[in-house]
Amino acid sequence: MNRASDLLMAISIGAGLNKNKIIEQAVEAMEELFKLAIMGEPLWQHNGNGGMETLNGFQYLREFGSFDATMEQIMRMVEVGEPQCFLSSDCNCNFDQDVPSSFSKLNFEPLNIETSRETAFVEMNPMNIVQLLMDTKQWATAFYSIVSRTTLLGVILENVDGSYNGVLQVMSAEFHQRTPLIPARQCYFARYCKKHTNGTWGVVDVSLENLFPYPQVQFRRRPSGCVIQEVGNRGSKVTWIEHVEVDNRSLHPLFRPIVSSGFAFSAKRWIATINRHCQWLTTSTARTTPTTDGVLIPQEGR
Repeated sequence: MNRASDLLMAISIGAGLNKNKIIEQAVEAMEELFKLAIMGEPLWQHNGNGGMETLNGFQYLREFGSFDATMEQIMRMVEVGEPQCFLSSDCNCNFDQDVPSSFSKLNFEPLNIETSRETAFVEMNPMNIVQLLMDTKQWATAFYSIVSRTTLLGVILENVDGSYNGVLQVMSAEFHQRTPLIPARQCYFARYCKKHTNGTWGVVDVSLENLFPYPQVQFRRRPSGCVIQEVGNRGSKVTWIEHVEVDNRSLHPLFRPIVSSGFAFSAKRWIATINRHCQWLTTSTARTTPTTDGVLIPQEGR
């Protein structure tokens, strides 16, 4: 509630410093999203969980992170698998043999990092997908199995051409699974929508905790979202990216495989959910929809 109050206050001020920082962070997040959508190996790797793509942490730091020469030396040491002296040329290094494996398990952030990417065909045109994502009520309805308690806290940038192109809004949401043994993930973030010159749309989320510090942050959304390209008259090619930091210490061991495999919150799950929503729309709006056995289902039945 304190973070929500801070965000509302910053938005109500108008052209303040925090507003400019939110805009700057959203624009940078959109640029990162499009790069993540088009780049392949070695940045993205198949981890064997149903063909799901995950980020290579070291390659991500090289492409998008800011680190000095010392960090570069540490990364090289981990990749080579041999202890190296990286502090100075005459330092006395006393590494044990298990130091490289210890470094490889280190997280340079206090929270666990979960990444995934999925590309699929969605039977919905880009404009409808954009509207689905930018309207909090439609978004919560379509992704009810993942999203709960959505709130639109304010709009930073309004649309200028009647569409959602250039719209930047601040939202809060809770991401959940239907069991108390998987803790809900609460987040305050900016959602930015942008149409590029080739007709491709991008919708990106990025957390704002760095602008409004809070001592007990357990979940952050790094630049995450989707890139949407029109395919034909009725469909779209959607590349969905999930990149989050989360504190999984309270996660029940029984459900760790479900979360770590991506079944619960990965990009593959988001794509499957929007496709299921499209199937529901097709069935519920059709005048006559026969089943595989040729039986007509009336509107009430649908």
